[in-house]
Amino acid sequence: MTQMSRRLLLLLLGALIPGAIHHKAEAAKKKKATPTPTPKKKKPSPTPTPAKSSKAAPSTSPSPSKTLEGFVIAKSTDLTLRQTKVFFLKDSFGISTGYSLTRTSRGVVAFDVRCTHNGVPSSLSGTQLKCPAHGSIFDPETGAVIRGPALDPLKSYRTIEENGEIRILIS
Repeated sequence: MTQMSRRLLLLLLGALIPGAIHHKAEAAKKKKATPTPTPKKKKPSPTPTPAKSSKAAPSTSPSPSKTLEGFVIAKSTDLTLRQTKVFFLKDSFGISTGYSLTRTSRGVVAFDVRCTHNGVPSSLSGTQLKCPAHGSIFDPETGAVIRGPALDPLKSYRTIEENGEIRILIS
C-alpha cells in the first residue's frame, strides 16, 4: 500500500471505531435500564422439621434396586481367579471406554484403563496394564503404579456380581 492509502485507511478507521464503540455503549445502557427482577430464595431452616403425618413423603427420585444398579460389563464366567481382561462400554454418544476387570480372592475389581499420566488407554500385557505412550505400568489387581512416569493409580470402580453378571458402577 502506498503511504497515501495507509493514511486514508487509518483516517477511516479512526472515524468508524469511535462510532461503533458509542453505539455499543448506548445498547448496553438500554439493556441496563430495564433490569429483570431476580426471585428471592427461601433460606433453609437450620434444623429439619419432623413430618406431621404418619405417611412418609414420596421420594422425588426413585432409588434403584440392587439388581438394576450399574452397567452389565461381563458375564461371571468370563473371569477365572487372578485373571484380568479388558472390557469396553459405549456411552450415550457411542464413545467406547475400556475397563480392566480382575477376579481376586476379594471379588472382582475394576479400573479405568486410561493412563493417569497422559490419558492414553493402557493395554493388557501379560499380567500388567502397560501404557504404550510413555511406558507406565499398572497392577491390575490394585491399580497401583508399578513403573512411571505416571504417579497416580488408575481410577477404580465398584462392581457388583449377581445373577451370573458383573456390573460396574460408574458415577
